[in-house]
Amino acid sequence: MSTKSAVFSALIASADFVSGEELAAACGVSRTSVWKAITALRADGCQIEAVSNRGYRLISAPDKIDGTYIARRLTELGARPGAVFCFDEIDSTLAESKRQCAAVGVFRDSRGELTADGARLHRALIVAGKQTAGRGRMGRPFASPPDSGVYFTLIYAPKNGVTNPALLTAAAAVAVARAADELFGTHAQIKWVNDVFLGGKKICGILTEGVANFESGQIEAANVGIGINVRDGGFPGELAAVAGSLQEFAPDKEKAARVSRNEVVARVVAHLLSFYDAGERGDVAAAAALMAEYRARSFVIGKTVTVNPAAGLRGEPYQAAVLDISDDAGLVVRCADGTEKTLQSGEVSLHGTDFAR
Repeated sequence: MSTKSAVFSALIASADFVSGEELAAACGVSRTSVWKAITALRADGCQIEAVSNRGYRLISAPDKIDGTYIARRLTELGARPGAVFCFDEIDSTLAESKRQCAAVGVFRDSRGELTADGARLHRALIVAGKQTAGRGRMGRPFASPPDSGVYFTLIYAPKNGVTNPALLTAAAAVAVARAADELFGTHAQIKWVNDVFLGGKKICGILTEGVANFESGQIEAANVGIGINVRDGGFPGELAAVAGSLQEFAPDKEKAARVSRNEVVARVVAHLLSFYDAGERGDVAAAAALMAEYRARSFVIGKTVTVNPAAGLRGEPYQAAVLDISDDAGLVVRCADGTEKTLQSGEVSLHGTDFAR
């Protein structure tokens, strides 16, 4: 992590002034390096107050969606980002990623190497501050009000193709939960397989879709779409009862107000790329740690849920007790007749509410 990134993280973490001496000690650098980092952060658009004998305090960070800022933060966080495409408003980032993937055609050649167009889109990020046609699971509309949430899709094309989309979604849920806890001081939980919750309200939805190579039959890439409610978006009607925001549940509202949407995107994607890269390397320990965290954050294990089969599958909703989550992100349940099964798709709800959004 660069000195600028370390200083920025330290300022976000404190609602009060932090002395130059404390920053230098925390970052392991000189006071001069701290001053240079403060100057660079101000050049990025951060408002930082400086008071003699007290130090520095972050007032605000740029909140307008800024692709250059996000790309720079990802690099500072060690994430090796791809291209960042930024929009003030779009139909949906997932729709745009699908359009761009369709234009690529083939991501990898017969040797498994990225084509020129594949390399252009691998690890690419599409970000928007507002969506006019956001979509959730099973074709549901996804409310995407302006200036309150952030909506982005990561395109990832692993060398051996996508073999388990559920794991990609699970990793995204953990990445969002981690970023939320780090930036807002929350304790985020996950509802299998694709929702992140705070205080009983949904603050994030995730939808992963594959990009198929029809010649090889392989799923070459994944479009991982993520929508996060950062601030109160004034959700209408019944939606207000089930949808919340990161800022709403942050214990320190003043600190939460200083966290920009750009920082939320960068922190989530940095974690997500780290998870995906570890998976592509075949890092067994990292995979085990990821699923252990996913289980620890789950609030459906040990509960009785209503299972709704995925669209296109036959069967009526039924009740089942959730026993565990498997290493490949399947939901292990016991049905009313005592039989056990592992669900790889579908949707579960608690108390008759599916938290659709």
